[in-house]
Amino acid sequence: MLRNLAEMAWPEVARAVEGGCTTVILPLGATEQHGPHLPLATDTLRAEALAKRLTERLPDALVAPPLPYGCSDEHTGFPGLLGLEKETLARVVLDLARRLRDWGATRLVLLSAHGGNREALALALELLAKELPELDVSMNDNFESIPEALIEIASKDGLSPTELGLHAGESETSEMLHLRPDLVRSGLGEPGFTGDMEAVVDRLRSDGLRAATENGVLGDPRRANAVRGARYLDAAVERFAGELEAGRA
Repeated sequence: MLRNLAEMAWPEVARAVEGGCTTVILPLGATEQHGPHLPLATDTLRAEALAKRLTERLPDALVAPPLPYGCSDEHTGFPGLLGLEKETLARVVLDLARRLRDWGATRLVLLSAHGGNREALALALELLAKELPELDVSMNDNFESIPEALIEIASKDGLSPTELGLHAGESETSEMLHLRPDLVRSGLGEPGFTGDMEAVVDRLRSDGLRAATENGVLGDPRRANAVRGARYLDAAVERFAGELEAGRA
């Protein structure tokens, strides 16, 4: 059975809903710089891949087309940025939720691969709770630190958390080498900021990414590889699926 809404015809959607597929996963990405070696669509491609993997754990789920625009003002100054205000993104999520509720969806899973979307999605949850209280809404919420599962995978290969990084570092580059190696610019991945990743987040909010890294990288992508990228993606989905099943998301 098709699970990707973008590829389905309306009768197929109707049959899927009648058959119990009433969960919709909405992948949220961004269009922003990811260093000199990764494409602007990195977060969108990762979000879509994570959503597809999540359907293996959620048999009643359909995957919506990804939203390619997020809240990315911290990347101001880097060419190519296309973004939204947090209120705009929250309203877009609300509008989409209204429509999917109308054709029978009862659960919405917001899966963001971009940390800058956090405040917008928190606002969206407030709006949804007020207007659509009957809709069960969940979201992933681990944007400002490197997940322990990824650190564990990396440490087995002798990689440090500062290499993994929070943006365009080893972890995201490895994931892209697995997903879209044709879009990774070989030889252009260089280390950027490699200090305390959690401490730098507040600086990014106030001063932007340029204040911390000239090349737009938080981490060191030089030892990235596709095999580890697949493991990172699987670990991220396993963690989020566990939270959903436990009702913590």
